[in-house]
Amino acid sequence: MDAIIIGFMGSGKTTVTQLLAEKLNVKFMDLDSMIVQHLGQSISDFFKSNSEEEFRAVETEVLKQSVNLKGILATGGGTPIYNVDVIKDMDLPVFLLDAKDETIKSRLNQDTGRPLVNQLGLDGIIDLKHQRDAIYNELSNHIIFTDDKTPLEVANQILEILRR
Repeated sequence: MDAIIIGFMGSGKTTVTQLLAEKLNVKFMDLDSMIVQHLGQSISDFFKSNSEEEFRAVETEVLKQSVNLKGILATGGGTPIYNVDVIKDMDLPVFLLDAKDETIKSRLNQDTGRPLVNQLGLDGIIDLKHQRDAIYNELSNHIIFTDDKTPLEVANQILEILRR
């Protein structure tokens, strides 16, 4: 694997990672999609009959399997929180995509496809982001602020760092 992209929901991980993989001519890997493929069902369907603990075990297994694949990996927002040692052991560049609270709220405001947003509300989501920030920062080699930047600008900034 060439790099890992982490960050809170709404930070732009999936879009930026797709663009970055395209520019590097490597495989785009989205951990949530890899988990869906591994499970043979959607994550929301999995949660209907399984616990978060069971989900995190699958997530860790799929994350560990991905280390030998060539490409750029976008994790889920919670992945780093439950896999600190796994990510550290990968010894890869880790990019944190971060954004101000107001930016996250604005990006998630119209997104009805995120169960956690519906469950916690926007203020609860921001509280969760604050709880996760320390671990995100601990794991990242590079922090890229995505406020007022297009996904392409963010991808180009990461590309510049990777080519150093």
